[in-house]
Amino acid sequence: MEPKDFLYGRKGPWPQPCPDHPYGESPGVIHLPLGEWIDWWSTVGLRFIIQWPLFTPIYFLQGLFNPGLKKVTDEEFHQYLTNSMMARFITPKMDEVDKKIFASHMKEGKDYYVVDLEPVRVVQLFKGIHASPTKTLLVKTDFEKFEVVCVYMEKTETVLVPADGDAWELAKYFVLQGGALCATMVVHPLQHFPMDSINAITKTALPKEHTLFKLLHAHMRFTLPLENAVLNFKMSLLHDDKWWKTYAPFPGPYHGIRDLLVEGYRGIRNNDSYPPFTYPRRPPKIYSGYGVFLDAYFEDIYAFVSEVTKTITPGDTCVRDWANYIAQWIPGFPNGKEIFEGTTLTEVVAFYLWDVTVGHTIDHHNYGQMDVRKVALRIRQEPPKKGTKMKSLKKLQSPIDLMKYKLAMRLFFRPTVMTRLIDVDYGFKDQNLVEAQKVFKQNLRATDKKLKEQGLTYMDLNDIANTIQF
Repeated sequence: MEPKDFLYGRKGPWPQPCPDHPYGESPGVIHLPLGEWIDWWSTVGLRFIIQWPLFTPIYFLQGLFNPGLKKVTDEEFHQYLTNSMMARFITPKMDEVDKKIFASHMKEGKDYYVVDLEPVRVVQLFKGIHASPTKTLLVKTDFEKFEVVCVYMEKTETVLVPADGDAWELAKYFVLQGGALCATMVVHPLQHFPMDSINAITKTALPKEHTLFKLLHAHMRFTLPLENAVLNFKMSLLHDDKWWKTYAPFPGPYHGIRDLLVEGYRGIRNNDSYPPFTYPRRPPKIYSGYGVFLDAYFEDIYAFVSEVTKTITPGDTCVRDWANYIAQWIPGFPNGKEIFEGTTLTEVVAFYLWDVTVGHTIDHHNYGQMDVRKVALRIRQEPPKKGTKMKSLKKLQSPIDLMKYKLAMRLFFRPTVMTRLIDVDYGFKDQNLVEAQKVFKQNLRATDKKLKEQGLTYMDLNDIANTIQF
């Protein structure tokens, strides 16, 4: 094959150690083709440039006239923890520390789970703003149904229950703050940055007419410039702390926030809730309807990918080399020999497609729906202990805090879909694969309908993006 048979003439993007955290974060893709930058700036980047100055004064005035936090009922607290993206943290794996902390609150014959938000410990805090690692004990009441039992505040070494009045009310905000920080900065980045190596190597190492290239490349637009901007631009939320960043909502400087990414990728020693990242073969188990929703779409994607990979000859040289290249950069990714064992190729490709479409979009959609006056990133009172009296809700979050949070929601967290999964076209020439694409879309629509009938209305199929583009 000649260079012209490849997207960038074999001179395309390639992974390298991430400049800011070469030993702590997943590899980055720093050097990108000009065409990808132009495409991104004329769409995604342009939206940022327009909306940032436009909405800054609007959100400041909204924060000025409606400051502070809103009351979070126990039912709302329960729903946030067990029926949203925060449900990712629910686990039956209680380590010895957990068992010791909650020993007096656990009864024989009950099934207990924990929501461990330990990574918050690495967050450095601005003056007057507070955060605390927490652990929340849940008891199982039915199939993937739970009740909140109590909360452990690490900063005050206190276990709080609903009967603790103000202290309990304040504790709920700290748990939700930790859930928001860990969801957006510990777990969610694993859906972004490890996948960049696959994106870059696919564009550079696979011929344009190869079936695997067509299958993957259809889900790669906008992503590499976006990731580069997030990790390396001076204007990024994860780079530098400047007074003019009216969209920077976090409770502390970027060094501590950036360390949250390291906690997710490298894992936390002696904490079963945060293992080191290895490339998954299917979505992680989520003990919630949220997980049922995600799994349903994965099955559709897996079935489609299986039909496509059947047409790839075992031992295909291009696929072998592709896997060998990626395995050097992504922990747990199969090498050129392992990729042809059993259903391995189908599994790794199906996970990639699911991750950059359904898995990524629903997290942004779900977080974007959360009330910024209930799920706060900045709390202006110290973590509670028994007997703590809570300040007025209006004093727990300032107008500036709200302005920054609302602007970040609009610019970064809430999804703005440019291309949709349901509109994807792989450009297959094989008529069997063209038909498989049609069946795939039919199955997606059937799943959308079935999930709605089951009451699992986390998001509409028409709102699922085709790539990581926000």
